[in-house]
Amino acid sequence: MTLLPSQKLTIAEFFVSLAAGLMLYLLPNDAKNQFESETMCIGFVLFISIVIIAVMFLIIKRYEALGTVLMTLSLLYIINLLISIISGIVSRGNSYWPKLTEYNIITMFILWTVPFLFGVVIRLLTPAADDTNDSRRSFIRFMSHSMGSLLIIYGIVLILRTILPIAPDMQGERIISVEPFEHIWECLQGSKNGTVLQLIWNCLVLAPLTFYLSVLIPRFRILHGVILGIIVGVTIEGLQFLFNTEAAYLDDIILYIIGTILGIGIKCALNGLRNVLSQGRDTCMLSLEYIPIPKKNRGEAQIIED
Repeated sequence: MTLLPSQKLTIAEFFVSLAAGLMLYLLPNDAKNQFESETMCIGFVLFISIVIIAVMFLIIKRYEALGTVLMTLSLLYIINLLISIISGIVSRGNSYWPKLTEYNIITMFILWTVPFLFGVVIRLLTPAADDTNDSRRSFIRFMSHSMGSLLIIYGIVLILRTILPIAPDMQGERIISVEPFEHIWECLQGSKNGTVLQLIWNCLVLAPLTFYLSVLIPRFRILHGVILGIIVGVTIEGLQFLFNTEAAYLDDIILYIIGTILGIGIKCALNGLRNVLSQGRDTCMLSLEYIPIPKKNRGEAQIIED
């Protein structure tokens, strides 16, 4: 694998990208100040984030700028997390860790996916005739930045939502269910044991991880994702049963596996679509490996031209 060094943006482009990242970071709080309904807030965040990214890209017209926006966004989240933890320790409050609500998770997801999908869609729709080695290098740099940003945001969500909120109840009654699809059906019916949002969370929680791994490791296949889903699922449900923080369900492991397959499937689907739209010239768009444009010389053996 050849990971190309990051290309430096000009000072003006760099500061425009930083400003865009800062505006995206402030969007969820701004929406809360303007609307009472969370649905309206989420719609506002989605619309304004699309406008910000579109305007910024029209000004700079480089994939690296989108990557800089994502890294700025991720670093701001880390700084905010550290400040919250330090403030909690200094004040000696009952809770040192910031709480991550469903609104926080949804908006963080939107703020990462909008710049990423904007860059991917532009690359996806680039005509084969306009595809150049320089644009491929630029997109790889964007992918390396965006994947780093994904890991940071994903790690924050996973830690604050899954790992830290542990309140062991070693004396209480433990609940375990090994009946397939029983818990899923209960959640779909609106049972007190779970909600549809919980099903969606369990289904999507590992998708970013396998998406990242399939981009980083070209040979990462669905079988590897299934094995990873089983290992992680058994570990999470086992810890929940051991510490009695939540009921342990076989259905949750099934949902984790579905999520791992979904992450790989999204990457393969985008690569396949790009392959079709580029007429076979770009077979692996979502990759950190630089593949120069192949060019045939009058029917002779294929050569690589950089």
